[in-house]
Amino acid sequence: MQKRVLVADDESTIRETLANVLSEAGYKVTTAADGLQALEVMSKTDIDVALLDVRMPEMDGMEVLARIRQTYPTIQVIIITAFGTVESAVQAVKLGASDYVTKPFVFDDILIKIERLLDMRDLADDKRFLLSELESRHRFDGIIGTSAALQEVLGMVRRLAQTRSSALISGESGTGKELIARAIHYSGITKEGRFVAINCSALPESLAESELFGHKRGAFTGAARDKPGLFTLGDGGTVFLDEIGSTPLSIQAKLLRAIEEKQVLPIGSTEAVVVNARILCATNRDLLKEVETGAFRQDLYYRLNVVEVNVPPLRQRREDIPQLAAHFITKYGRELNKPCSGLSNRAMQAMMAYHWPGNVRELENVIERAIIFSDGGPIGESDLAFVPQQAGDPGSWQGDLKAALRAFEKQYILQALHTHDFDKHITARTLNVGLSSLYRKMDQLGITRGDGRYESDRAASPSADAAGAADAGGGGGLLKTNGS
Repeated sequence: MQKRVLVADDESTIRETLANVLSEAGYKVTTAADGLQALEVMSKTDIDVALLDVRMPEMDGMEVLARIRQTYPTIQVIIITAFGTVESAVQAVKLGASDYVTKPFVFDDILIKIERLLDMRDLADDKRFLLSELESRHRFDGIIGTSAALQEVLGMVRRLAQTRSSALISGESGTGKELIARAIHYSGITKEGRFVAINCSALPESLAESELFGHKRGAFTGAARDKPGLFTLGDGGTVFLDEIGSTPLSIQAKLLRAIEEKQVLPIGSTEAVVVNARILCATNRDLLKEVETGAFRQDLYYRLNVVEVNVPPLRQRREDIPQLAAHFITKYGRELNKPCSGLSNRAMQAMMAYHWPGNVRELENVIERAIIFSDGGPIGESDLAFVPQQAGDPGSWQGDLKAALRAFEKQYILQALHTHDFDKHITARTLNVGLSSLYRKMDQLGITRGDGRYESDRAASPSADAAGAADAGGGGGLLKTNGS
């Protein structure tokens, strides 16, 4: 788009000559003979750059500059001053002018200055746009799910975002720990600073100190120049230490000092660098057990764990699966240019019944693969590439015996419901239990149907709960059969 330049100078020769030069350079030019006329032009026309002579009748360039900074802060201002009055030009720059030129001036210099100022403004606009995009993408409303388990986590981290306190984000692999960390950063008081993410498990011990805290030129072989550490880059923002449990013990002590003293000492330097960054950490390990075995420092654990945020696995918030699936279908349909009409009922049933050992990351991968091989119609059950659950799957070994039995029972009932297209009558007969026992057990285990058929079935059986009291299968633990 053609940029518009205002030339305000009481000398008509200079004013007209500048206007001709700028027009030939491709700018739209408007002129003004005094300060008041310049302000009137700006009130009616969008101006990108204003060239203001210091000495003008009615209102001088300095006063016009002050008005511009109050009312039109995005306009770039170049002050024109006579030879020998550079002091006034410097004063104008202090008051907010973008640059200045002295008479007699070289037209090429003015063109270069205007071009540079417009480039700088475009870069600033791009930065604001990108920051806005990052904020919108990583704010809490960008985290998908309405389950009670997820909302409890989001309620906690919303309060955390308004502080600079450290936090430990725990949870299984693929649950979205970094997404939570980014939401804390971009929704909180640190959003104007950088979000610096560090995967501690990918840092070789020999390079960890240099990467985290930086080094000075000549500090070791290959250190050809000064290098700021990641902590320094995160000053004023957030430093996110992912997989903190993988940090070598030799580095943990230095991490503790950096966090407690809010300063780092680059390798080869004798002067500490002050760093004011929020520290967020994530782990899929049990750090307390790591502390007990001596693999993780106790003092560092308590310093990091001011607030612990536990992100629930997907199997504990199954009601979020339809929303997540719809989001990824839209995302990859757009990215792969393969629009998809959604999931078939049986595909959704299979997703609701699956144990998701890889959590949300696995769900995303399953949807992406399904869309790659889809023909544009609904994704069917056969399009879903699940990882078969093995007896040794860690997801099935968590918790005590009672929890394991409950998990097995839930999975077993879900599989039976899935097999019979969620027909509770046939499922109850297949499992050899009463219908009321099946309904009650589904309630106890949190088994629901996303398409509403479960609710309509319950409405059709208002006596189910009353009948359950006399049903032999009404006890806790594993389902009891009619003959038990």
